[in-house]
Amino acid sequence: MGLLAGMGLLLSGGRLEAEPKINGVAYTTLKTIGKQLGLRHKWVQADRHVMLSASDTKLSMEVNKRDIQVNGIRVYLGFPVAMLNGDLAISTLDYEKTLQALLLPHRFKPVPRLVRIAIDAGHGGKDPGAQNKSLKLVEKQLTYDLSKRLQKLLTARGFTISLLRTKDEFIALEKRTLQANSAKADFFVSLHFNAANETTVRGVETYAYTPVDQPSTSRSKVVADDRTVDPAHRHNPWNTLAAFYIQRAMADQLETEDRGMKRARFTVLKGLNCPGVLVEGGFLTHATEGRNLASTAYRERLARAIAEGIVAYQNTLKRAASKT
Repeated sequence: MGLLAGMGLLLSGGRLEAEPKINGVAYTTLKTIGKQLGLRHKWVQADRHVMLSASDTKLSMEVNKRDIQVNGIRVYLGFPVAMLNGDLAISTLDYEKTLQALLLPHRFKPVPRLVRIAIDAGHGGKDPGAQNKSLKLVEKQLTYDLSKRLQKLLTARGFTISLLRTKDEFIALEKRTLQANSAKADFFVSLHFNAANETTVRGVETYAYTPVDQPSTSRSKVVADDRTVDPAHRHNPWNTLAAFYIQRAMADQLETEDRGMKRARFTVLKGLNCPGVLVEGGFLTHATEGRNLASTAYRERLARAIAEGIVAYQNTLKRAASKT
């Protein structure tokens, strides 16, 4: 079941009244949010850890952390959880831009359709992307292979697919966005793999475009560029929702670390005329994960997980559209 299920007591109004600011950022207590959403508020650990829950919705938040758990999946906020008036609190922007998108998608109109999908195989040509030379892994080759597998799975589900890279060629990031827009895509997914200097790092992560007035996950403070409004911001609820479902499917189906639904202002997402996400399907530089990604069977599993996440997103769109 999707996150929409079970949310019987919904917001009676729109924006919550902002409570006092912390470091210049407006925050709202979890008791207030719980009351608005019809969720039970429970201290798991006094002054540190709160759970908000209903029959099939569980939100777990700890003070000073930017990552929370939404039905067991790691989701990054723009600002850390804080103490406010004897309760934990999150920024009002995080409530509006992340939690409402995940829990109350039918409140956002218009609900997009999902028929045409643009699949972007990251890197290509002179840009090899990440590599693991000992295992002879090259990101541009793996993303292309994954894109073909995902194309086959989604076509079988009735979607119309556009592959933005159909061979080993370099395509500028802005051109990829233009290709997706020209194809009148309803959804865009950019496929990538990770690398790290520390070879013990592993896991999957999915990125949605960072909302206005919030820092991306890789930073802690708002900078001037964070105030800029980009085309991708029109689709924030759907970017968020799709990223969550894809991350959930990968975390559930692959034996690796859930690195979370994150935020970034990636150039390839910035100018999209449709919702879009960027997927990092694992670390080529991790010994076990690298060997897994070298396996065609594992890449097929990864493709199936991404496809399942997209279908879950589509199902929630249909439910959201049916709400009046």
